[in-house]
Amino acid sequence: MELVTNHPFTTVFLVFCLGFIFYYIFEVKETPVLRFSESEFLLRVIEKSPNLTNPYYPTFWCFNQHLMLLLLMFREYRTKPFTYDQFEQLKMKDGGITGLAWSGIQVGSENKDTPIVVLFHTISGDEQDVKSTVKYLRETFGWMVVVCIRRGHGNLPLTKPKINTMGSTSDLKEQLSYIQKRFPKRQLLGVGISAGSGLLARYLGEAGTKSQFIAAVAVSPAYDIEKAFHRVHPVYSKIMGQRLINYFLKNHYETLSNVNGVDKLLKIKTIGEFQDQLHTISGYKDKEKYYYHSNPVLVAKNIRTPLLVLNSADDPICVNQNVIENLHWLETLPNTIHVHTKRGSHIAYFQGLRAKSWSDTIIGEYFSAVLMEKSPKLKSKQKQKSKQKKI
Repeated sequence: MELVTNHPFTTVFLVFCLGFIFYYIFEVKETPVLRFSESEFLLRVIEKSPNLTNPYYPTFWCFNQHLMLLLLMFREYRTKPFTYDQFEQLKMKDGGITGLAWSGIQVGSENKDTPIVVLFHTISGDEQDVKSTVKYLRETFGWMVVVCIRRGHGNLPLTKPKINTMGSTSDLKEQLSYIQKRFPKRQLLGVGISAGSGLLARYLGEAGTKSQFIAAVAVSPAYDIEKAFHRVHPVYSKIMGQRLINYFLKNHYETLSNVNGVDKLLKIKTIGEFQDQLHTISGYKDKEKYYYHSNPVLVAKNIRTPLLVLNSADDPICVNQNVIENLHWLETLPNTIHVHTKRGSHIAYFQGLRAKSWSDTIIGEYFSAVLMEKSPKLKSKQKQKSKQKKI
């Protein structure tokens, strides 16, 4: 009896595996493209941030942009809610309500050198949709983290018929003032995720040299929001448009029902249409006024805070065209590093077998480098450590 070992299926499988390995090595694995206006400060920060210049290995079983988004959403809804140390509701000057969700507040109270990471959530999110980043920064670096929750988001009551999906810098200034009064002289680090990066950039541009942040990171920003929301992948655009209707209009219909234009907003089909009509519930006379006071790209050239911007070319929501159109000023912005990857989808950036966040690693590493550059104490400690290693 003859034993047959050379099955066609085995040969095909081996060829497929070899082909996949070659494809992954040459097309998926990559070293990020960095663009920046060269300075000694940025060169030192980059030197202290090895993941910026090392290859990025997207998760091999999930490197497609749509699979990454599906996994991101699955994890968001399936993982347990993150338990914050404290949740505060803040009453704004006009009577509106915003929120602050704190993590690490006890440790931060004991150690006065601990910086505070101020985190800005997504377009229809709250403190829970950024929980993985909060958890990573807390567990890895021991920093205090506070999530600034915008009015109308999460479980906040809408006490005034006024919502801006991108957030309000006037609200943010009140939140930052409260944070600094509670923890005076603390160094503030800002992180914006998706739409949160728009609010962060708008604040940094308006504040210029008077910014309260010593450094900031913007993950998957859209730049010119007047154009960007009309470029979202058609499927996601419709899904997000309907989500905004449910999340804002239906949840707060009792408060918003008497505002002129709400009925029109309830009939929109895409996120671009929603943003174009948002002036009706955000306190502005028309679309032009809304974008003039909310669009981050109009003031972004005035940013002077050290800033790291992270974009992926395969992002189906904040698409690559947005990046290309703004590179002419972005790569010459003082103290700014633009990190451009081929893959990563929208704010997902999974890496490794277990699909951990590469962007969280970049955020922590970048902030550590900036803190070391700006803090004489940390610099001296680092020098002592390096001397001990040499000995």
